[in-house]
Amino acid sequence: MDFTKLAATATLARKALLEHGQINGNSAVCDSIISQLDFIIKHANNCCDPRSKLTQNQTFTYSILASREFCSPDELTLKEYLDAVSREMYPEDY
Repeated sequence: MDFTKLAATATLARKALLEHGQINGNSAVCDSIISQLDFIIKHANNCCDPRSKLTQNQTFTYSILASREFCSPDELTLKEYLDAVSREMYPEDY
């Protein structure tokens, strides 16, 4: 896993979500996704696999939340940013 690229990708996704929130108002879903991205960024910047820092039975849910929450053409761009984070964290699935 390229931690530098993961942190950069997650940072771009976070920035896009914050801009979306400024235009459309923040939602609990966006807040949850941003918190997960902050967690990913923090550990990636420390060259640690964020997946290994989750407690037992914890998983990242940002992708599921995005697929439920973001469906307009503008919001699909946000989903693409989050998909890019997933591709960096789970390259074996892509």
